[in-house]
Amino acid sequence: NAEFFETDIKKMLNINLLSMAVSSDSSVTTRASGFSVVDLDDDGTSEVVLWLVVNGNDNYGSMVLRYQDGVVYGYVMWYRSFNQLKADGTFHFSSSAGNSGIGKLTFDKETYSIFKVAYREANYGTDGNPIISYIVNNETATKEEFDAVYNKQDEKPDTVWYDFTDDNIEKVFSGLATGTWKE
Repeated sequence: NAEFFETDIKKMLNINLLSMAVSSDSSVTTRASGFSVVDLDDDGTSEVVLWLVVNGNDNYGSMVLRYQDGVVYGYVMWYRSFNQLKADGTFHFSSSAGNSGIGKLTFDKETYSIFKVAYREANYGTDGNPIISYIVNNETATKEEFDAVYNKQDEKPDTVWYDFTDDNIEKVFSGLATGTWKE
């Protein structure tokens, strides 16, 4: 029932107003179908990630809710830019078929950035053919080195997703408050 500051539209919202975060079109319907609790930025405080269903599409994206300095901030994360979330807070991202990778979020109140742990980037040569570059930990890598990191990422455990129900919310957050909750 608490409000959060949605960082894209710069407004205070609550869970019943999620549609405003994804579209200014009042006919758009949005609901949270699931949630996860995971420390996305390794600061020792977990964030809540809501799985969004928009107009019946359950591959739309997520809403990250993050507490900082007495305010809960909300960040809409589009599906391709934030998917396959792992228990350690890393995830896959993609902006096109040739540009994709593994990321970790960093936050600064109203903004977030994706730290690219490993990624591939496609550029085109003067002949129009793609040139693929591979980067791992901010250093040029071979395709084999990139693939090894990518395969290791896929082996990591996924974050735990809970159905977005009052019972699950109560169970998870009462467990967090008492220190008995485990992912």
